[in-house]
Formats: sequence, structure tokens, C-alpha cells
Amino acid sequence: MSFETLYRRAYERFDQETFLLVVFAFASGFALIETFRFGISGAARFPRLTASVVFIGALLLLFSSYLPESLRTAIEESPEVFQADEEFEERQSEAEKRHAETIDEEEREATDISTVGRPIHDSVFGAIIVTLYGLVGFTVGILWATPLFVVAYGYWFKLPRYITAILTVAGFAIAYGFMTVLGVPLDRGEILLTDGVF
Repeated sequence: MSFETLYRRAYERFDQETFLLVVFAFASGFALIETFRFGISGAARFPRLTASVVFIGALLLLFSSYLPESLRTAIEESPEVFQADEEFEERQSEAEKRHAETIDEEEREATDISTVGRPIHDSVFGAIIVTLYGLVGFTVGILWATPLFVVAYGYWFKLPRYITAILTVAGFAIAYGFMTVLGVPLDRGEILLTDGVF
């Protein structure tokens, strides 16, 4: 059995929404706990408030099936404000039909998983690389994780090497600029390079 067949079967059985909610709950819970280590209590207000809202919202969505019907309906239903109007939906479906007609069957099969012919979905790669970016940033510092993230992204989407190089330098420069202007030690990690480099 090929990797692609195994991947497709696992992908069909995988509940992405539940996984994403678990990641949100875990990350926001960790961020909430970390805000109590801040030396300045005023600096902890906004991160603490944001982490609390995300943590409570993720838990409510995760355990919505155990809530009373009226509360579950209020949590799970989307308000009218966020729904697209009918005219937009009609135009969107017409555009999708026209686009689908122009792509022949072979191209459709080739881009079924990834737009660049990779063995897993681009969205799955995006989730993996963002998670790794957070972990590497936590370990060695965001300043060093940013160029690695950009190089991996450029490689995955088969960008020309010179564009990947330009984006890598730009990403590093932006992270360094934030570090310099805001005075935030982005060159320090929590596990490695704890004293920073600059």
C-alpha cells in the first residue's frame, strides 16, 4: 500500500476541527499559565485576556455536545452577520463551475491533494509548519525560526530559489526590526540560546 493511499485514508478519518480545537485549548492554556510569570502585571493583561477568551471558547466548542440545547445552539450556530449574501454565493459557484470545466481530469487528480504535487494537503503542511515554527521559536527564538520557516515554505511551494532567498532575508530583517524597535528579545529561546545572541 502506497504512502498516498495510507495518507488519504487517514485524512478522511481525521477530524480536523476537533484537532484544531484541542491545539487552541492547549496553546491558549499554556499562554495563560505563562502570563503569570510576567514581571510587569500590566503587560500581562492583554495576553491573559486573549488567552482566556480562546481557551474558554475552545473548551465550549469541544464540549458543546454536553451543554444544554439552548446554549449549544447559541455556540454552534453562525450569526447572520458572517454569512455571505446570496448574490456573492451565486457568483462564487458560477466561477467555480467555469474553473472546474477548464481543468481536465488529469490535472484535477494531480492537484487533488496539493496544488504543487506534494504527497499531503497544503493545509496539513501549513498546520505542521506553523506548529514547528512555534516550537522552534520557543526553543531557540523567533528570530532564528523565521528564516527556517520561510525556507521550508518556499521549498514546499516550489518557489524559485532567488525569491525564497529574498523572502528569507526579508523575514529575518522584519523579525530583527521588531526585536530592535520593540526591545523584545526575539533572539532568545526558552531551551537553547537562553542568553540570546545580540
